[in-house]
Amino acid sequence: MMTMTMMGKGKSILTCIVFFFLLFISVYLFIGTVDFRSSFFPLPNSLCNNNIKSLSPIRVYMYELPNRFNFAMVSHSFSSNDSQSVVVNSSNLPSWPNNSGLKKQHSVEYWLMASILYDGGSLNDGREAVRVFDPDTADVFFVPFFSSLSYNSHGHNMTDPETEVDKQLQVDLMEILRKSVFWQKSGGRDHVIPMHHPNSFRFLREQVNASILIVADFGRYPKTMSRLSKDVVAPYVHVVESFTDDNSSNPFESRTTLLFFRGRTFRKDEGIVRAKLAKILANVDDVHYENSFANGDSIKASSEGMRSSKFCLNPAGDTPSSNRLFDAIVSHCVPVIVSDKIELPFEDELDYTPFSLFFSVKEALEPGYMVGQLRQVSKDRWEEMWRKLKNISCHYEYQYPPKKEDAVSMLWRQIRHKLPSAKLSEHRSRRLKIPDWWDSRRRR
Repeated sequence: MMTMTMMGKGKSILTCIVFFFLLFISVYLFIGTVDFRSSFFPLPNSLCNNNIKSLSPIRVYMYELPNRFNFAMVSHSFSSNDSQSVVVNSSNLPSWPNNSGLKKQHSVEYWLMASILYDGGSLNDGREAVRVFDPDTADVFFVPFFSSLSYNSHGHNMTDPETEVDKQLQVDLMEILRKSVFWQKSGGRDHVIPMHHPNSFRFLREQVNASILIVADFGRYPKTMSRLSKDVVAPYVHVVESFTDDNSSNPFESRTTLLFFRGRTFRKDEGIVRAKLAKILANVDDVHYENSFANGDSIKASSEGMRSSKFCLNPAGDTPSSNRLFDAIVSHCVPVIVSDKIELPFEDELDYTPFSLFFSVKEALEPGYMVGQLRQVSKDRWEEMWRKLKNISCHYEYQYPPKKEDAVSMLWRQIRHKLPSAKLSEHRSRRLKIPDWWDSRRRR
């Protein structure tokens, strides 16, 4: 009798095990998208040194524009009429000039083009994009016009007569693109155009509003032209040197300044918060808030200040973002971001909250509130943020030759993410009689 009872219990237990196993399998198949690896084997916060196998690189066809659209603005070696026909490649690629000053922060266009010209390494080295010379095989078309450098080089005071040079380059470029059968085929939707400076390409922007634009933020663009769903937010090129030997055994104590800011305190638009913060943070212990203009000595002083501070203040500039954020990241100074309209690079891959703090403009302007919150951050929490900054800072490095998971690698991957939407828009455009009917419906 006892044996039969035990056998009955054993069958019941076995039945329960089988039932729950089948239930688990059913739920798993039903959900489909659940990745249990993330629960038991958390994904790394940084992809810089991972062993995850990359997808095949996207195939990029680059327009062969005369050098006056790009490298003639970088090096005098390509600026003469005789040199306009010289083909730039990896063997004669000019370096980005060391004396370029703040032009460097918007040099994203240069690094993207350089990465496509690079012909070293192998297709298995983790690169995200590879150049193709047959446009019929391309996934995306890259337009190598240095629009930011053109703005900065040709009358960037807006009223300077030389600004006509910048305008003419845009006119000539559009003439080239309109003649391209590949531009005509997609309406430019699968074309990548760097437009990082907020005033770049300002004369003919509306003619490229369907393309994938590489921008710093959306502060100077109407929604009809630039938006997060189709465009890529690129980090500024940092102007301070990267803190490569940040190996302090006690960084919390060695960074003696609580909060650091050094820069222009009088800006336009959302940047007017800087002047208000200057009054609120004046004479606050452990806070360094200084008005300065960017030059060689100032950049060096900013670098030293960031490296000796726990937190670095990053209020909006004339547009929602500024280069200061990326200087802080490579200095491993925890960013304190004050901007209600900022969009951040790579945010579909990186969560900024583990290594940054965010305050609304209203919170930042409440006397004592922001500094009080910073003082409450424990040593353990701050050091964890510091370690994560060190781990992800490689994603904000622009360099040549390009390296796996650096800024350019991340940007090409972001461009890949935009291609399905671009293709959808291209296909719909060919059959819709009322192209913007959906947007019109949502505006009602």
